[in-house]
Amino acid sequence: MLTDLAKEYGIPLREGPKDYKRRGTVERAWLIEQYVHRRRTLPDLAREAGMSTANMARWAKTHDVPLRPRGGSSHSQVLRAIDQASRAPSILRPALGGQGASERLSRFAAASAYPSLGAAASGLGLNTFTLVAQINRVERELGGPLLVRAERGRPMTLTPLGKKVLKAIRKMQDNTMP
Repeated sequence: MLTDLAKEYGIPLREGPKDYKRRGTVERAWLIEQYVHRRRTLPDLAREAGMSTANMARWAKTHDVPLRPRGGSSHSQVLRAIDQASRAPSILRPALGGQGASERLSRFAAASAYPSLGAAASGLGLNTFTLVAQINRVERELGGPLLVRAERGRPMTLTPLGKKVLKAIRKMQDNTMP
């Protein structure tokens, strides 16, 4: 129907994919270096390459480069977090990505002094589900359990990994205190 209308009004139609010309190419290595490692924004990269942001996003998809979620931290906050992570003890670096990372680590450190996560949540003024979810996330990011959860009459204890992580958090907190 659209083709008939275009012909009726004398609107030229494209022949199809053979006359389509891709505007610029983006090398995978460059995109990863700029977007992933240097944390530059897609609009910034698109301006530099002389293309639209949507086209740059298509290149990211073509090269299997995961896009950062929209509406998160500002670019400067992300860069500060990356800088902080680079100066942190190496054991903590995997958990220092994303918004609220240092707060999650601090909450784990504070919770480790309590006999259970329920008591820790109550003492810290948090919802138990929130604290458990945050500690679970830190455990996933760091690659193993940090706590042996409390069970009937037995208080919660730190795992060997948990002890190392707690020591690293204390060291990081000591280095950031004025």
